[in-house]
Amino acid sequence: MYNFREFLQDLSLNTGLKFDLILDDGTYMYEGLKNAENIETYNIFISLGNSKGSLRLPKNLENCSRLLKYTIQNKYNEFYSIREQSIIEIIEGKDASTNYVEKDFPFLLDGAALFLIDVDGSKLEALNIIRQLYNEKEAISFVYKNRIIILGLFDEVNEHAESIRQSIVSDLYCKCTISYGNLIYDIKDIKRAYEQALECFTLRKTFKIKDEIFFYDKVLFEKIVLNINKEIKDELLLKLKDKFDLFDKEIIDTIDEFVNSGLNISDAARKLYIHRNTLIYRLDKINKETGFDIRNFKEATVFVIAFLIWKEKSSKRGLL
Repeated sequence: MYNFREFLQDLSLNTGLKFDLILDDGTYMYEGLKNAENIETYNIFISLGNSKGSLRLPKNLENCSRLLKYTIQNKYNEFYSIREQSIIEIIEGKDASTNYVEKDFPFLLDGAALFLIDVDGSKLEALNIIRQLYNEKEAISFVYKNRIIILGLFDEVNEHAESIRQSIVSDLYCKCTISYGNLIYDIKDIKRAYEQALECFTLRKTFKIKDEIFFYDKVLFEKIVLNINKEIKDELLLKLKDKFDLFDKEIIDTIDEFVNSGLNISDAARKLYIHRNTLIYRLDKINKETGFDIRNFKEATVFVIAFLIWKEKSSKRGLL
């Protein structure tokens, strides 16, 4: 399947109609009136998805303008609907033509990323914001199963995810969470990347993780904990559940932030907006209550596994 610009070129060649297709930002999607400065032209408004623009053609072809506009708009909608559908079919495990997908998404060969975006506001308004950030050559975006998917090539993946989140939050004043998996190099990786991004949301909900941007490789620890066998989970819970149940929100937040800061006292204190000595006091209290000094890596590892298991159980009971 060739791209939309090639369709416009073929349309002009096959009909003999010369025209320009110009977006509102001045970008030429197709320029067919080159070297035609002295020709009187006629302009007609055209809508291409969420983009607006104008169709310019010679004045003597004004009577063809509405049919030309209709043809271009229909083809645009058909073309991008097909692109979206091909991605959905791959995600759902259906057969898709390798040649078709690779021609439509050449950036896959360079290591593309798939973002999965959850917003508590309007999905369509959020999608419109995303489409203003990226054109169809850089990325494809659409709503699928109540979340937004973006597939594209990004130099700094996490920075792009944060930029997208900030744009949505600042424009729509709503919560926005983004997850993504490992890079995609061929169509077989698309389903895997989607499933990894989806699993990030499951782990976030299960363990009540507060982050807004999730990379699959960064939540592997939570995945391991989720898959620990029941006997070991029960053993760890038996040892620490009662202690965790008695901790107040202040201590729970301290544990979360200390772990997320890589057991770094200075970083955790700064993020908690407390003095370093206050944090040390709380860590000593945790040690006294549980018998685990979470400043020690090995003790912290066992403690955090038990803590996550407790959060998983509490989440299922609706206590967190």
